[in-house]
Amino acid sequence: MKNVLLVCGQGISSQLFLGEAKRTAETQRVPLHFSATSLMEVTPELLAEQDLVLLAPQVAYQAKMRAKIGDQVQTAPIPNDIYGWLNSQALVKYACHQLNFAPAAVTVAY
Repeated sequence: MKNVLLVCGQGISSQLFLGEAKRTAETQRVPLHFSATSLMEVTPELLAEQDLVLLAPQVAYQAKMRAKIGDQVQTAPIPNDIYGWLNSQALVKYACHQLNFAPAAVTVAY
């Protein structure tokens, strides 16, 4: 099981995405565990538990975010088309792609 953290500015949109991402991963039997938080709640301890951090577009390129995460964990911005539509199927596939594994059940293009 791989841990994936969704991070956005205030934590609102990442929480909206969280439920759908969890359901999609569970339904498709993809070994991902999603969690979500706001930028302000990111801690070194939280990062140490993650395999991947997916950043909302509005925080992905902030110097503050890059400095906070550093090289502690693999990070990637959530593409605008996935984030804007809250497309959980595409998010699960994108996370699998970032982690370099492709479970057979994930068939949605991103």
